Amino acid sequence: MYAITDLFEESVQKFGSNVYLWEKKNDKYTAATYREVNVLVHRFAAGLVKLGIRKGDRIALISEGRNDWVVSELGILYAGAINVPLSVKLSNPAEIEFRLHHAEVRMVITSKGQINKIRSVMSALPKLEKVIVLDSLGNYEKNEIYFQDILNSGEEFIRTSKTEYDAIWKSVKPDDLANICYTSGTTSDPKGIMLTHRNYTANTEQSMSLMDVPDWYVTLMTLPWDHAFAHTVGIYTVMRAGASLASVQNGSTPMETLRNIPVNIKEIKPHFLLSVPALAKNFRKNIETGIDAKGKLIKALFQFGLKVAYSYNGDDWRKGKGWRFLLKPFYAIIDKIIFKKVRENFGGRLRFFVGGGALLDIELQRFFYAIGIPMFQGYGLTEAAPVIHQTLNVNTN
Repeated sequence: MYAITDLFEESVQKFGSNVYLWEKKNDKYTAATYREVNVLVHRFAAGLVKLGIRKGDRIALISEGRNDWVVSELGILYAGAINVPLSVKLSNPAEIEFRLHHAEVRMVITSKGQINKIRSVMSALPKLEKVIVLDSLGNYEKNEIYFQDILNSGEEFIRTSKTEYDAIWKSVKPDDLANICYTSGTTSDPKGIMLTHRNYTANTEQSMSLMDVPDWYVTLMTLPWDHAFAHTVGIYTVMRAGASLASVQNGSTPMETLRNIPVNIKEIKPHFLLSVPALAKNFRKNIETGIDAKGKLIKALFQFGLKVAYSYNGDDWRKGKGWRFLLKPFYAIIDKIIFKKVRENFGGRLRFFVGGGALLDIELQRFFYAIGIPMFQGYGLTEAAPVIHQTLNVNTN
């Protein structure tokens, strides 16, 4: 049994020179290795301690996906505190205020794009002491601190008080709370779901017993980073494997960020992607739109290829067996002519999807399996951190 802090330190020892995080700020993606991220995490954690954070304190994190998101969460955990991740989709001040008040948050970490949401509720939250801003601003309001200043302060604290700091981060236990994740609150007030370090580390162990993630794999995180699904199957499973996690390039608007996804997929060439039903439907729609644009012949071949693949795959257990063996050459030809080119739009290296969030329609699972990118379904719920079952369900019966 071990905590997330133990998991990360172990991965740094094993995979120190491997790239952990990829981020695109200007024209190209730049890499940060496990060892480099580890240095930043310790500096940030020490900076939080010097700022007055103590074991069990709650710190909220609301930001678009980026390297500093991971550094912030891990820094919070290394300081012995609890992260309260909030969705960037929250726009109603009352919803944000409720969560910060209910969790008794002492500090908030936020980005330039989200800071106005926090500023709008500051006066209603007397227990909220500091706002740490990930980006450099022209002007900081009262009680706002630049992220880099925390890093600098932490570096000094480690240099002058290393024994004290080491005792703090090494005291983190598997049963300590790591996150308080809030439900959507569509039927009543949101519920704060308390997840421990061991909830996450156990879930990564269980998940990796069913899916192979070598240390040379890379994934692009297209889902909201605050979700438990993204935490387990994205951030921490990748960490455990020594693999790489890339963030979508942030645009000036949410729509611009969405438009960056297909571009970033071709740049990163991910080996696997996380998906939810809405995203899977959008991927299929884009694929079919692209096929339609190539004319009637290609569309007819694509439709024929799907029928052949559905029959050849069967329910997966009987793939290519019995009479289905006769379909293998037809499937191979269609795959080479059309399906391979579809996969190239996903970077050409995509091995599989991991689906979560809600039950994926069986037809969508059959579709992606047919084109050579199976979508493994992770059933579960946030309270379970969140994967409780994994399957490739293409049963046609």
